[in-house]
Amino acid sequence: MPGADNYAYAVAYVRALRSRLLRAEQYEALLKTKDDQDAVRYLMGTAYSSTLSEYSGKALKLSEIDTAIFEDYYHILQILMNTRTTSYAKHILELTHIGHELSCLKIIMRLVKAKAPPEKSAQLVAPIGKYSSELILRLLQTRDLRRLFVELDDQKIRSITLDKVAECEKLNSTIPAEIAVDRFHLECLWEAASKLDNWDRDRVRDIVGTEIDSSNINLVLRGKQLKMPFSTFQDLMIPIRYKLAQEIEAAIEAVTAAEAIQALSTSYYGRIISSVAPECERERTLLPLELEMKRFLAERCSRVFIGYPFGVGPLLAFLKLKYFEALDVRAIFLGKRDRMSIEASRRLLLSPSLQIK
Repeated sequence: MPGADNYAYAVAYVRALRSRLLRAEQYEALLKTKDDQDAVRYLMGTAYSSTLSEYSGKALKLSEIDTAIFEDYYHILQILMNTRTTSYAKHILELTHIGHELSCLKIIMRLVKAKAPPEKSAQLVAPIGKYSSELILRLLQTRDLRRLFVELDDQKIRSITLDKVAECEKLNSTIPAEIAVDRFHLECLWEAASKLDNWDRDRVRDIVGTEIDSSNINLVLRGKQLKMPFSTFQDLMIPIRYKLAQEIEAAIEAVTAAEAIQALSTSYYGRIISSVAPECERERTLLPLELEMKRFLAERCSRVFIGYPFGVGPLLAFLKLKYFEALDVRAIFLGKRDRMSIEASRRLLLSPSLQIK
């Protein structure tokens, strides 16, 4: 069988770990815990026991919550990066790790733009990869987007972000720089996927392509809210169409966000968009759509395990599912801290094991 020798251990490893993902009944029990410490106690009986044990009985800071919850995910990613696969697979896994570093950078961008106190805001950013606690604090101390981008070690990312400073200032938002970074990362992933063998390529492209479409949809709708000029859309849009066609062009040309949503409701993702459009309009936020698109991606990742068992596809799919689970646990923790209702917290969850109400 193609790929069996190169992927045997890695795939067996993630399939074993997949069986330890939280089940629907465990989510329900976690939602019903009385506070964040009760949630810690419950999670001590799950796969998170090893990373949460040192926090039992403590009042957790946000940075400690992130470290405890995501530590297991990053540990698994590191193991997979060092496990025997192929050079193409390793490159995709490395790009996945880089994507998390770039997510850290985007958080730093927002805090710098908001003029947040460096020492205090540094506690809100979980270190990852090259973004150590020391580097995070140093970048937050720049207090200015241009100075922040000049300080970046990665020449390509430095160039990309510096090119967007003027647009960030014009729109009074970090969105142009954030989207430019996302575009670079997703294009790299798409290119890497194109080099895979036929039996693995489509599965990885389905994951990456769905993320690209989601990124383009978010760009259009967020851009309409910011009254972003047409030239900026053209500059930031990822020039890859996975399941989107002319609907995205019509959405760009729409005058308002509501008209853009109407144009996108005829696309491949029309059912998703139409189901949340009233809530987005009523609450004046795109969060319901962003969550629903992530749930759709989680479902697509779950389907990867039904087909051919080997390749980087199952590895990438599992990592997405594990990461979404970590986001879910984090959302529940924060919901407990903010005294959110169980239903309000449930609406934020992404796991395909849940029937979201």
